[in-house]
Amino acid sequence: MLPCPEQLHLNPIVATNVPFLRRALIVVFLLVAQGIMLGNTKPPLPPRYRDWVDHQVAYIITADEKNEFLKLSNDAERDKFIDRFWEIRNPAPGAPTNPYKEEHYRRLAYADQFFGLGTHTPGWRTAKGRIYITLGEPKQKAVYYGYQKLRKMEIWFYSNSHPALPPFFSVVFYQPDDNGDFRLYSPYMDGPEKLVTTDPGSRSDSLKVIDQQAGREVARTALSLLPDEPVDLDTAQSSLQSDVMLGTIRNLANNPLNKDILQRHRELLEGVTHRVILGDEFVRVLTVPLRDADGTIKLHYLLRLLRPEDFSVGKASDGRFYYSVEISARVLSPDNKLIYSQQRAVSHYFSAAEYERMKNKSFAYEGMLPITPGKYKVEFVLTNKLHSTAVRASSQVIVPEVPTTGFAIGGMVPFTDAEQIDPQKSATIPFSGSGVRFMPEALQNLEVPLGGDLKVFYQIWGPAVDPRTLAGKKLGVEYAWGRVGISGQVKSVHDDVGREQFDPNGSMLNGKRVSLAEAPQGNYRLVVTVSDPETKQKTFGAMNFQIVSTLTDPSNTWYVFDETADAQEKVGEDEYDRALCYIAAGNHDKALPLLAAALEHNPGNQDAVGRLVGLYFDKKDYVKVASLYPKFAVSKGTNEQTVLQMADALHRAGKLPEAVHLLETTISSRESSGPLLLALSSYYRQMGQTEKANTTEQRGKSLMTNTVAPK
Repeated sequence: MLPCPEQLHLNPIVATNVPFLRRALIVVFLLVAQGIMLGNTKPPLPPRYRDWVDHQVAYIITADEKNEFLKLSNDAERDKFIDRFWEIRNPAPGAPTNPYKEEHYRRLAYADQFFGLGTHTPGWRTAKGRIYITLGEPKQKAVYYGYQKLRKMEIWFYSNSHPALPPFFSVVFYQPDDNGDFRLYSPYMDGPEKLVTTDPGSRSDSLKVIDQQAGREVARTALSLLPDEPVDLDTAQSSLQSDVMLGTIRNLANNPLNKDILQRHRELLEGVTHRVILGDEFVRVLTVPLRDADGTIKLHYLLRLLRPEDFSVGKASDGRFYYSVEISARVLSPDNKLIYSQQRAVSHYFSAAEYERMKNKSFAYEGMLPITPGKYKVEFVLTNKLHSTAVRASSQVIVPEVPTTGFAIGGMVPFTDAEQIDPQKSATIPFSGSGVRFMPEALQNLEVPLGGDLKVFYQIWGPAVDPRTLAGKKLGVEYAWGRVGISGQVKSVHDDVGREQFDPNGSMLNGKRVSLAEAPQGNYRLVVTVSDPETKQKTFGAMNFQIVSTLTDPSNTWYVFDETADAQEKVGEDEYDRALCYIAAGNHDKALPLLAAALEHNPGNQDAVGRLVGLYFDKKDYVKVASLYPKFAVSKGTNEQTVLQMADALHRAGKLPEAVHLLETTISSRESSGPLLLALSSYYRQMGQTEKANTTEQRGKSLMTNTVAPK
């Protein structure tokens, strides 16, 4: 580095013009500071890459990703980074198209086309553009123009836009000046007075103007962007929770939940660096919902590779063989929103003798997912870690409601073999129940050899009842099969099943071997009818199959499942995932006890704390929310909205000192938060601590100004 000025040794000739030298030294140091001396800096980022990072992906790139990108030294590395950036966000990595990328650029183009302000501000830089690019098309949009006493307003309503955001919320834009840009509205920092053109007077007076001009719902939205949050229209007190949400939207790319999702996608890609095998050609998936003895429903699934050569194992130095696989499952709602994901890693050693028995068999992984009644799409990725290869599969799933009267068939599964197991292990071993484990088949078209048997098992669901009261009562079961499209060739077999075989929660597992000895080749359909002779009620199940002349032995399969599944249940994972299914379906009452159970198993599950607090708060059960503190300690992982809801509930329950302690503790353990500071200042004021209230409020408003305003 250059020496300091006082360390320079000037020769007699140079020293004769000291003022000139001083000016020269200043220039030298300025040049060094700008990074153009001594070769210590990289050349400026080429315009197309600068445009990509500061414009095209400005709202979706994380701070870590941006820093990493700016450190790259050549275009080849930058191009590789950009390709990987989009692939991480691709809902179907390895596919020919990337729906995420296509949708993002569509939003950019739409924002520039409809939200720009002439030549001054491109659409993507406006408040509307930023929200549209970040969240997409709103589910509903209400426009309030031409009102005598109101400024121009637009209210955009969103639902299930991102896992880090509330399930339902509004975003409000208003135009402070007749010819200016629309601004993003903050219920706390702006308040109702910013939405009216008349002398605002008090906040309550402004709210009354909004109520009279645009209606009660708009007035309510002026106080809270969250439709389920309670508001006080008399005092016109604005919501701080809305501003927490606005801060989350503004920095959505760096939200911990969003970063976790991206990290899981990165890890998946790291395990699939050589090739991705797409599902239909190499793998088959089978799914069926089954009830455990305690009445809970799990989706049992099988991923079966079709050829032995599609799977590889390793050999250790001691001569043993081993495999190592990772399984990723994503449970999606009917509108393709992620409900939850599950990752499992399974590895195992086996002997040379076992290897000889398995090496010509196809690999199959069995697993279970917590589920509730409803419709789902489930996506699977099975990765062989030894050779970084993966297969993909997906399944459309319908889980029926458990009937309160009558019966239902949960699903029908063809199987090749069955074995007796410890009944206590049935809940942790896939495709098991009542002490029997079935080896299911997973084929695109179920095939039965000519002259062979069709073996199928299914579960009958009914209402919970004491089995002892059912002694002597029976259900009739008819198995009818015939050629598809050909009438007059239906054959059937009738069985009677004792109802005392139902468990106390109303489930019975039943299996049947149907002889097809005289049936010719062709396409067939099996229909199972379960009838109650007392009530005359019936329920049906059906499946298609083919009878073929030659068939590869379907039992030529070796099955693997995660033997630590019971350990996962002990930490409340199943209860939490099942609660998320109910929340996605809007059934909050059934989600509440599951969230509470998840927290009993794992009090540190901050996601479950947030969900539980939010649901009770929406129900206005403030006493219940207050009772959760300090039972479930708040940590750095607790989101701001949850902290605000807990503090508000403590306040409403008459526990103001506890609310202050909660906020003080939370603020001291994390970076400063505008909404938390403002809430704390209001509590200080109520306690008569005016000086602390003023100081805290000033800090909070300063932070809120920086958070709410768009870049």
